[in-house]
Amino acid sequence: MAKTASFEKRLERVKEIVALLEGGDLPLEQGVKLFQEGVRLSRECATELEQARVIVESAGQEPGAQAGEDA
Repeated sequence: MAKTASFEKRLERVKEIVALLEGGDLPLEQGVKLFQEGVRLSRECATELEQARVIVESAGQEPGAQAGEDA
């Protein structure tokens, strides 16, 4: 899967990989490759979520913004 895939597509692929691995009907080599792909994709998703968290938190700390302030 291309690294430029959307967060949602990467997350969906991780779910597919988990289902395949849980099925237990894969040859070892294919299972290892899928596991590696799943780890890579989950790390990419985690990085993207962290970036989004930072953006959301910094938006709440802009001048004039106060905790609990209604817009």
